[in-house]
Amino acid sequence: MADEYVFSVDDLKTEMPPQDFRTFTLGDDSVAERALGKAVIWVRGKVLSTGNEYDPANDAVVRECVFKRAVYERFSFAGNESRAKPKLRDLEDLMEAYFGPPAGKNDGTSAVDVGPAAGSIIKPDLPRYGG
Repeated sequence: MADEYVFSVDDLKTEMPPQDFRTFTLGDDSVAERALGKAVIWVRGKVLSTGNEYDPANDAVVRECVFKRAVYERFSFAGNESRAKPKLRDLEDLMEAYFGPPAGKNDGTSAVDVGPAAGSIIKPDLPRYGG
């Protein structure tokens, strides 16, 4: 089952040069575990929102997306947005090219287009200055 596939710190280690991994984790593998966990949640949601199947055990692109997101999560957490933003753009480009746009983004089913108005704004007539 796809949900049973678990990413490990060793998986991430194979994706990075050793020096980069040490910098990435600051010598603490739990940093990589947390980044991977957050990445899996984000990528799974994005893939499913496109109407595709999330299957990291059999889809190399899904695995690559999780690794890219984990790196983004780490740089973003460390406050290094100048390095994080390009990684996020690269990830989003890959996901959209492979999976297509998320449902609701371009198909007219976004929350803005669905259902009756939930409320309204009434502009009161206010007296103007001098009049």
